[in-house]
Amino acid sequence: MIPMLGRATFNVQPINLGWHTERADFMAGLGEFAPTGRYTDGASDNTGLGMWSYEAFGGTTVYLDEARAWSFAALAFYETHSSKEDSDVKVGDILTIEGGLGKSWADGAAALGVSYFAQWKVSSDDLAAGISNPNKHKIFGAGPELVLPMASKKKFYGTLNLRYLWDFGVESNTQGNTFILMATFPVPSIPLQ
Repeated sequence: MIPMLGRATFNVQPINLGWHTERADFMAGLGEFAPTGRYTDGASDNTGLGMWSYEAFGGTTVYLDEARAWSFAALAFYETHSSKEDSDVKVGDILTIEGGLGKSWADGAAALGVSYFAQWKVSSDDLAAGISNPNKHKIFGAGPELVLPMASKKKFYGTLNLRYLWDFGVESNTQGNTFILMATFPVPSIPLQ
C-alpha cells in the first residue's frame, strides 16, 4: 500500500501465507489498519483517519532465469473501509498493484531494478447526508530501486531499501515524486556461518 505520510496507522495481518516453487514465490493474506491518532469529525488538525480499513492481498515473484537472479514481482491489495468516527462518511474501495523488475547479486542479498505502482479508487466516497463523490482517483508511478544487505562476516542484520518513484497519469489526487528509505531487520539476526 502506498503510505500516507504524516498519518498514524497500526497494521495487523492475522493471515499472511507464503509458499515457494522452483521458479516462483507466492503470498496471500488479510490485514486491517486500526484507527490511531487524534480524530474529530470536521477538525483541521487530525493526526488519524478515524476509520478502520480492511485489506486482502496476494501476489507473486516470478524468477526469469534458473539462477533466480532476474525476477518480476506483482502484489495486489484490495482495501475497504468502515465509516469515519461520529459521521456517515465512508471512503470508497481502493485497488493497488505494486512490484518491480530487478536483478539480484551477492546470493540474493542485494538487488537493483525498477519499481512500479498503480492505484485506483474503484467505488465512490459516501459523504454525509447520502451525498456521493463520484470522483475516483487514479495514480501511477515508477522509478529505480536499490536493496542493500546490512551484514558482518558472521551475521546478517537486515536490508536497506532505497526507492524513488515518479508519479504520472494522476487524476483527482495529489501529484509529486516520492523517495522511500526503508530498513528491515530480522529478529533475531541471521548467522552467516
